[in-house]
Amino acid sequence: MKNTTLIFRSLAIIVFITGIAHFASSASQKEELKYSYEESIDSYEDKKSSKDENLGKGTNDNLRTDYIEGIWKVTYNSEDFKGAVVYEIKKEGKVFNAYTYQYLDEKGNAEKAENTKILTVKNFDGYKGKGNYTVAYEQQEYQVDCQIDMVDENTLKLSYNYYGYSDVETWKRQ
Repeated sequence: MKNTTLIFRSLAIIVFITGIAHFASSASQKEELKYSYEESIDSYEDKKSSKDENLGKGTNDNLRTDYIEGIWKVTYNSEDFKGAVVYEIKKEGKVFNAYTYQYLDEKGNAEKAENTKILTVKNFDGYKGKGNYTVAYEQQEYQVDCQIDMVDENTLKLSYNYYGYSDVETWKRQ
């Protein structure tokens, strides 16, 4: 055999062996990267949940959503009740809850309410939200799904539909 043929065959074998080694190491690195990526997602979710548990004071998410807390008034004009109900929305853990605060009749007379939980806002992004609203009908209370839409920082619309009975309430900040 000629020296050049021997050199080319040797180079081909070296390139072939190097290619196999490179391919094998590349496959194992992808496995490591996949594991590392999944591990970093898990650690991110753990950190996020620990922040949520600590209420994440001072975060942008809280600034975007916490303004819903406060005193809100809803005016009703039905056969059963003419007047207004004042609610207090509080943040408790990850959710917002609204409690009855005060009843007002048509003449403006006020009576302290029983502090009954009437609304649980499960998620709220600062503009829209979803939750459970307590509806009283014929002396029975029903939990219905509701949607919350912020009109502006002092007005929200709470809407629900329960077996064909739907309503939209306008809540005004006090």
